[in-house]
This record gives sequence, C-alpha cells and structure tokens, in this order.
Amino acid sequence: MPHVIAHTSLMLPEILVIESLLQAHGIRFVTAGKDIVTQCPHFAVLFGGISILVEEEDFENARTLIADTHDVPGYKSIESDGFEKHPIRNSVLAFLILIMGAPFPFWYRRAGSRSASI
Repeated sequence: MPHVIAHTSLMLPEILVIESLLQAHGIRFVTAGKDIVTQCPHFAVLFGGISILVEEEDFENARTLIADTHDVPGYKSIESDGFEKHPIRNSVLAFLILIMGAPFPFWYRRAGSRSASI
C-alpha cells in the first residue's frame, strides 16, 4: 500500500507526540528523516524536516487526529517571554552563539526564572 505524508515538522518532540498519538489509535505509520535529525539536529532544515507517512486508507483519520490537537491556553515559556522583552539583545546573543559556538549564557535563564517567581 502506498504511503502519503500526513505531517512534516522541524521539531523532533512534536513528531514524537504525533507518533504516540497515531500508535495509540492503531494507525500504522513510517517516520522519514527522524534518524538523521536525531543525530544532527541542525540538518532538519536541510532535509526538509521530519515527515510522518501513513497508508492512503488511514490518511484522513491521521490528519483528523493531528489537526485535533490544540495549544495549552495561557502557556508561555520563559524563553519566549524573555525574547519578547529584549529582542535585539537576544538576537545578537543568538548570532554570537551560532557564529562563535559560545555556550548559552546561563545567567539569562536564571534572570527569567527570578522574574517569574516574583
């Protein structure tokens, strides 16, 4: 039976959740690109992300299950909140991390958690 792409993502955790969802509902699937992205995450864009392929007869059920997920209301990560507060500083830091290979500044994470606890 031929397979069709039901979902493609650059995020490995998202793919793992979708795999679990499909497996729980008994839908057979194949994951393409997961092995290379697991070993070299920066290749995700180069390979077009990770794709979940399902059989043609299960395509509609799989798409319905994947589309039925929704965001958690009121959830906002510390990192996204901090980036919105200081976008220029954080863009420069991200550039330096990518170019120089500098470790991520841990003081930044501590500063975000302090403001959230106050």
